[in-house]
Amino acid sequence: MEFVMKQALGGATKDMGKMLGGDEEKDPDAAKKEEERQEALRQAEEERKAKYAKMEAEREAMRQGIRDK
Repeated sequence: MEFVMKQALGGATKDMGKMLGGDEEKDPDAAKKEEERQEALRQAEEERKAKYAKMEAEREAMRQGIRDK
């Protein structure tokens, strides 16, 4: 029966094991890639916060100018 399944799947049994919840092969650079991804996300978040802080400071200066009139 196993032979018939292998022939029917055409050698896709390695992938079938993964789909059925089997152990995945670990990427040796996965930790490094994940660390780089996290660093990029952190940097993007900091840039976004700086941008909005600058915009809010400009708005506050405009508000103060209106109050002073």
